[in-house]
Amino acid sequence: MNLKQTGLGRRMQIEGRRISAQHRQLDQLFGLLAAALESDDAEAARAAFQRFRDALEAHFSMEDDVHFPALHGLRPALEAELTALVEEHRRFRTELEALAAQLTSGTLAEAADAVDRFVTGLATHEGREEKLLAALLAERNG
Repeated sequence: MNLKQTGLGRRMQIEGRRISAQHRQLDQLFGLLAAALESDDAEAARAAFQRFRDALEAHFSMEDDVHFPALHGLRPALEAELTALVEEHRRFRTELEALAAQLTSGTLAEAADAVDRFVTGLATHEGREEKLLAALLAERNG
């Protein structure tokens, strides 16, 4: 199937922009969380974490339930890579549970360090997603 000949290819271009926009929104929510942790305001940190967590869950669900199945339909050869990304989403969800517990039972400094490590891993993950999308779009436009 040639991406140039399908409406699905156009739809993936739109979805690619949406995914990138969601990644930038997550970056902004992380900035609010980092600022709350830096200010040593436990209540603000927990509220900012919950907003970040909710947005990340919505983002993961959209990718897992809509975006990745569509990519798999376009390119079945991507199955291993897409499965790995979904598995990482599961791992991130588990790590979010641990971060939530740390925000309620640990010090904010410890939580800040854990959040920084989490976001570093998440940024790497997002980079791989965007690289995959860019390659598909380049193929479509090439």
